[in-house]
Amino acid sequence: MEQTKKSFGLTAQGVRLWGYAFLFFGILSRSVLQNGLLRLQETDMNALLGQMQASRTVMLYATLALVFRALAACAVPIFAFLLAEGMVHTKDPIRYCVRLGVLALVCEVPYDLASSGRLFDVSSQNPVFALALAGVVLFFYGRAGRSRAAALGVGVVVTLAAFAWCVVLRVADGVPILLMAVVLWLCRRERLYQNFAGACAAALCGLFSPFFFAAPMGVMVLHFYQGERGADSHRIQYVVYPAMLLAGAAVSVFF
Repeated sequence: MEQTKKSFGLTAQGVRLWGYAFLFFGILSRSVLQNGLLRLQETDMNALLGQMQASRTVMLYATLALVFRALAACAVPIFAFLLAEGMVHTKDPIRYCVRLGVLALVCEVPYDLASSGRLFDVSSQNPVFALALAGVVLFFYGRAGRSRAAALGVGVVVTLAAFAWCVVLRVADGVPILLMAVVLWLCRRERLYQNFAGACAAALCGLFSPFFFAAPMGVMVLHFYQGERGADSHRIQYVVYPAMLLAGAAVSVFF
């Protein structure tokens, strides 16, 4: 993979921290603003609109919830990129995918608590499932063989199957995560093309949700990646997201 060394910029750990920052805004939007302050789980849209017209405070909360949700979309290209990088550099891609699958299972209850306030909520699954599925897709891409026809056939089948699972399981941001992971992996050999293709894919995801029109800002963070791993936080990185979800769920209880 062609890397452009820079005297300044971000390591993979720095890029990941930006991703966590964007995730923080998403949890703040859903757990604290929407569920805690606005009580959207108990309020229909007409009642909310009436409250917004009658109270500037409610209008402010609703506006911040939308802005923070858009910022959360910027985390998708960042973690899709980190997945693509991880699958390129890992010595054991199967183990890497298994770790993502285990993390997805661990995050599910905290995600349900943070997003809906319920211990179990089958209406939506946490986005780590999409990362795990994307990891499986990239694994098959890398081992499809030298035959272009065979590689294309395997790639199409595996990719469509992963997209179908994301839809069936109702994985949050599942299709955008898969799309961006595939695009960023396919363009991995040239950083400039990768960033451009990633920005286009992020904007295209706006067809699934208008919040993703802000996602190209996340690709801007990738521009400063200098191709180095940075401080080793292998164990910590698997704890941060579920901890953030639990913290968001706990804070929402006090409102």
